[in-house]
Amino acid sequence: MKIFRSKQDAYLDRAISELRGEQPDAKTLSASAERVWQRLQAGEGEEAATSALQPIRGCADIRSLLPAFHQQELSPARTLIVADHLRECASCRSYAYGRGFDGATSVNWRMEPASRGFQWSIVRLSCAAATVALLVALVWTGHNWYFAGPPGNRARIDSIEGQAYGIGAAGERALKTGDEVGEGELIRTAANSHAQVRLFEGSEVEMNQRAELAVSASRRDTTIHLDQGSIIVEAAKRHTGHLYVSAPDCLVAVTGTVFSVNSGTKGSRVAVIEGEVHVKHAGLESILHSGDQVATTQSVGLVPVREEIAWSSDLDHELALLAEFSKLRTKLEEIQTPGPRYESKILPLLPADTVLYIGIPNLGDALQQANQVFQQQLSQSKVLQDWWNKSGNSNQHPTPQELIGQIQVISRYLGEEVVITARGSSASSGHGPPVLLAEVRQLGLKDYLQNHLADTLKSPQGIANLHVVDSQSLSSLVGDERGMVMLVRQNMLVAGGDAASVREMSAQLDAGATFFAGTDFGQRIATVYSRGAETLVAANLGQILNSSHTQQADSKALRNSGFNDIKYLIASRGESSSQGDNRITLEFNGQRHGIASWLAAPAPMGSLDYVSSNAGAAVSFVAKQPALMLDDIFSTIGASNPSFSQSLAQTNPELGLNLHDDLARALGGELTLALDGPVLPTPSWKAIVEVNDPGTLQVAIDKLVQASNRQAQKSNQPGLTLNQTQFGGRTFYTIQSQGAGLSTECDYTFADGYMILAPSRALLLAALQTHANGTSLARSASFRALLPSDNHANFSAMIYQNLSPILKPLSSQLTSGQLALLQQLAADAKPSVFCAYGESDRIEVASSSKLFDLSPGFPTLIHLLGLSDHGTSRQANP
Repeated sequence: MKIFRSKQDAYLDRAISELRGEQPDAKTLSASAERVWQRLQAGEGEEAATSALQPIRGCADIRSLLPAFHQQELSPARTLIVADHLRECASCRSYAYGRGFDGATSVNWRMEPASRGFQWSIVRLSCAAATVALLVALVWTGHNWYFAGPPGNRARIDSIEGQAYGIGAAGERALKTGDEVGEGELIRTAANSHAQVRLFEGSEVEMNQRAELAVSASRRDTTIHLDQGSIIVEAAKRHTGHLYVSAPDCLVAVTGTVFSVNSGTKGSRVAVIEGEVHVKHAGLESILHSGDQVATTQSVGLVPVREEIAWSSDLDHELALLAEFSKLRTKLEEIQTPGPRYESKILPLLPADTVLYIGIPNLGDALQQANQVFQQQLSQSKVLQDWWNKSGNSNQHPTPQELIGQIQVISRYLGEEVVITARGSSASSGHGPPVLLAEVRQLGLKDYLQNHLADTLKSPQGIANLHVVDSQSLSSLVGDERGMVMLVRQNMLVAGGDAASVREMSAQLDAGATFFAGTDFGQRIATVYSRGAETLVAANLGQILNSSHTQQADSKALRNSGFNDIKYLIASRGESSSQGDNRITLEFNGQRHGIASWLAAPAPMGSLDYVSSNAGAAVSFVAKQPALMLDDIFSTIGASNPSFSQSLAQTNPELGLNLHDDLARALGGELTLALDGPVLPTPSWKAIVEVNDPGTLQVAIDKLVQASNRQAQKSNQPGLTLNQTQFGGRTFYTIQSQGAGLSTECDYTFADGYMILAPSRALLLAALQTHANGTSLARSASFRALLPSDNHANFSAMIYQNLSPILKPLSSQLTSGQLALLQQLAADAKPSVFCAYGESDRIEVASSSKLFDLSPGFPTLIHLLGLSDHGTSRQANP
């Protein structure tokens, strides 16, 4: 049977395949279509009438057609529909053939009515229109609220030198100090006039002569519309939004920045004094940082920032403020501070895994005296008052004066030393949270802290930021208690940022163990104490680095650099009536290698003989051979960048020389940089480099200049020119670069194993003359008096500064008032020297200068001196 069935299946499959493959011809298809059309026409009228009068929507309609169905009076189409339904529906089939069907039984099928689609009614149209109108109203209201900006005026005139005018819808008016300026009102300064404008959001704008601007604001942003002229903007710090300066050809976006915008007929120039500025112009966006500039057109050249803002009227104010700080510093130096300590009672009590130790004297009384000096001078100086109020310190709560007063009272309860320490128990950061310890020598400390300091340090929401406890109540604090915890023990104060760290230190004190004093780190700190120390900072950097997780590539680079063997960092400071004793020591495990070994052992420095005794600043050092230093650099970079060797192999052919063999080997390991001579119009810098092979070095310089010119030609930029001349039996070389309308020149010559570089030949001749006369800085008695007292006859590196010689060439560039202030600063300023010594397993930095000898106003003063560049007009338009 299976065989026959298989044959039947095969026949059936073949027949189906033949039917599928049979394609009727066009004549057959046409005849078939004609027959179908005739049949449709034959029943068209009846079908149309029946369909219109009696549509079939369910079982009830089918049953109504059954009498005609049995009498064969239905059209063929409806007959097929009824017959098909009777085969599918058992209920209707029983009804049709009288098989006991109960007519009351509900029918099984009902055709779902055809969807009529969504119909727009008057109500729906009204609701939709109302919704759209509401949305439009909300969007319009939000737009107006946001872009209309906050109510009120946009700026206030703080000061005017000369004349300034406001131009608005009501016409033109003369502005005076204190006047307010509304949205879009134009501010214009007259010729030889300046104005200080404070925006409503805190930013300050200084306007040069013939400048025009207006201010607009939204709820988020503020825009200065600069039509023409120069302005200097000190943008206020903002939590949201930006300050914009919109010039005719650029848009500047900033927040919390100091910058200048100079908009003229030829274009605009933006210069950054402090911070970061984004400038959009000509479809480009430039990101500028301090000292950077950008011009919107090629016809506007770049100038030094000091020239760009030389018209500023703040110069006198800044000089006066510096003079006040100078007076304050002189008075602070007269305050007696605690003398050096030769041991620490707290050091032995610390845990053995201590990685950070900071020991400072109890400065409560000295701090109170310093505050009295400051408050006295603050009450006598309007300039200092303005600075203090502007800094926001006067609005703090508690005020600095209140805090200092409380610290002074607390210090009376404590011993002579305060120690801040941290344990090496944190695998993620390398150390645990810091903890403060101090001996308690007087009863009543806990009550004072609870009654005075705890309430002062409460948050604005009334949450306690300080918890004062004793040994009994310490256990009641949970580990995640918010705020500082101060534990007042019988003879020790323990303070920390959380309860857990305070609890751990308290347990250590209860144990009474002295393990840390026996560790190598603890003994090293004790050695520093034995020499006498006022302030001491020590960190176990080796343990901290080992506890931190670094990537493998970074770890390899760290090993190649030599800093993976770092051990301790120890810094100490002490002062006597005549001089200070400040030292910083970086210790290593074993002999230094890699980059860490660059600083060579102390040695004589012949390069200092080319620096005069009137130099304003100098930096000098001896290092190992540059070829070996280059090897260290290549090794360190290659450890983290596998493709570095390939890039280096491509660089040497492009330069036309081998950096290692042709350049580095020709150089020695000694270098001195100095500011030696007039600072105007160009700073008189000089560099003295030790040279092993002048001929090879000169060939390398020639090739570098050629490579630079090839690269400049590709980018259509001006190149370099290298010329040489003979003068006085010596060859002088000059490298010049011409770009952006400015010419940069570097002159150099070779003498006695050194290459001397300076911005002019005259400075080279002066350096050679200093060397010949023996009147150099290194041979100056005043310089040698500043050197620290130790066992070294030489040093490995030296940093020197002396403000006074810089001021002499400036007398003709400043007003009498400005010059008097600068002379006062120069009289108060003291020169200082820092020396470094490279030993086999450590680097030590030492200075005999006192704390205030290196004036913090020195960099600011140099900047202000730059503003007085001679020949700079107060009118600086592109």
